Amino acid sequence: MKDTVETIEKRVEKDLPDLISSLQDFLRIKSISAQNIGMEECASFLLAAMKSIGIECKMLEKEGAFPVIYGEVLNPTAKKTLLIYGHYDVQPPEPLHLWESDPFDPVIREDKIFARGATDDKGNLLATIMAVKCLKDAGIPIPINLKFFFEGEEEIGSPNFKAYMEENKELLSADYTILCDRGVHESGRPQMYLGHKGITYAEITIKGAKRDVHSGQAPFIPNAAWQLVRLLNQLKDENENIMIPGYYDDVLPPSTEDLKMLENIPFDKKQYCEVYGIPDILPKSTGVEALTSLLFKPTATINGLSSGYQGEGNKTIVPNMATVKLDFRFVKNQDPQKCVELIRGYLENHCEGSIVIKMGDVRNPSKVSLNAEVVQVAIEASKIIYKEDPVVWPMLDGAGPMSLFEEILNAPAIIVGLGAPFAFANTHAPNENISIENYSNGIKLMASIYYLYGMRDEIEFNAS
Repeated sequence: MKDTVETIEKRVEKDLPDLISSLQDFLRIKSISAQNIGMEECASFLLAAMKSIGIECKMLEKEGAFPVIYGEVLNPTAKKTLLIYGHYDVQPPEPLHLWESDPFDPVIREDKIFARGATDDKGNLLATIMAVKCLKDAGIPIPINLKFFFEGEEEIGSPNFKAYMEENKELLSADYTILCDRGVHESGRPQMYLGHKGITYAEITIKGAKRDVHSGQAPFIPNAAWQLVRLLNQLKDENENIMIPGYYDDVLPPSTEDLKMLENIPFDKKQYCEVYGIPDILPKSTGVEALTSLLFKPTATINGLSSGYQGEGNKTIVPNMATVKLDFRFVKNQDPQKCVELIRGYLENHCEGSIVIKMGDVRNPSKVSLNAEVVQVAIEASKIIYKEDPVVWPMLDGAGPMSLFEEILNAPAIIVGLGAPFAFANTHAPNENISIENYSNGIKLMASIYYLYGMRDEIEFNAS
């Protein structure tokens, strides 16, 4: 194994100029799903890039959806199959005036590549397929079946993701799934996540009078904005606890396995607060206690509020309408559908006026055991490539599509971060970047995972 990894590392270093150039070409292609800019062009570019390195691939299409690129490298003697997920769409680049260079003209400054999508998710995505190229160019056989599923709608909530999976279950069948859509840890150590929270969205509108009314009538006219404020104030207490009866009934505390992982996660509260410009984190705790709150506690978050006059100067009115957008994140063992009904019933029962509640689609929580083979392989490969133990999170604080891989394909998913550290990558912001080291290490890591996953039994047998 050691000799093989050294060969992989040497091959990546030898080909690094071309690998960087390939990423820059990919980053030049606009693929802004929210604005439907460049999507088909980028999908075609990716398809051609995969074919050029010997990956059998095709474009999957649905009416009203952006294409999915499916690829495969099959080994007739292989007993194991990995599915690799990524997305080729990116966030809008605005505000443009805050970029130090054109967001779609990737430049290198201080050994970092700056462009929209550099870390989220084109740098990660390309590393997973360039790992195949490097293995092939180095003459190293790929001892597993590899499948790739690259969508173009992640940045707009993946509205057709589930349908694509259901329609292509046999094509996408695998033992495990690896999502590469995050970065390494801020310490520089490799990083992975074994699950994520579930999520749903809500839009709540309070309606009052049939029109805005002169504020002199405030003693008579119900104020939709005040009604919304009072309703939201009943949703959570001052300690961030959700006040809905029964909401926490199914919440489980972290297991012994989870706590051991949390103990090995570096968390510098002072540095965290400095990065985000806050005096303290909400739980007023540190270490494992703080991380437990982050990962194993349900959330209800106000994303935006709208009511009344927002222009320059004053306008003395009683607003007749007020709206709030929220997201609710669920933890493992909570039933999201049950939670949605609890949320709806609580809001309806505590609203003073006329209320309209729109609930979004639900994503379930997801979690893979630390002892799962794909996790152990990723940990072993990370140690070899980075010469450090990886930071292994039992959960991601956010949500995503991981649960669907298990629910639809029976291929449980983990996240392996290949990009820049989240705190410094400027993900979704101006001057998004990935370091050349992040990118090259990502290629080495994925190539090592592909090889080690297929050879693990043989390697362990020889070692014994």
